[in-house]
Amino acid sequence: MNISSFVSVAVLCATLASPALAQDAQVEVPLGLWKSEPDRRGIVLNVRTKPCGRSMCGRVERVKDRRGYDTPSTMVGQKVLWDLKPQPDGSFLGKMVDNQGNWLSETRIEARSGKLHLRACGDDGCQDLVWKRLR
Repeated sequence: MNISSFVSVAVLCATLASPALAQDAQVEVPLGLWKSEPDRRGIVLNVRTKPCGRSMCGRVERVKDRRGYDTPSTMVGQKVLWDLKPQPDGSFLGKMVDNQGNWLSETRIEARSGKLHLRACGDDGCQDLVWKRLR
């Protein structure tokens, strides 16, 4: 880990140490590598979450087909989670872009038991997703 990454993690942890969050010992900071649910075509995204300033963001590292093989995609390297800010209840609120490129302007995520629970809402309604932790 280079010094700028270390400083970013330290800033995020300091932000998360607010009194409201400290009351709930079950708060899990969702930094790491996550596997999305398959879409209609069986495509799965591997998304790395990390600090982005005082917030968190997530970028696609790999795209897998229904058999689990890497598949070429313009999604690789793209940011799909934006400006996720910690909330008093331990969740994070921000924005998301889904597999089809739809902008979901109100996305709430919460990490529990190695899973990332997402509620993403946009113009076409809301969707509930569960991503699994890979690392």
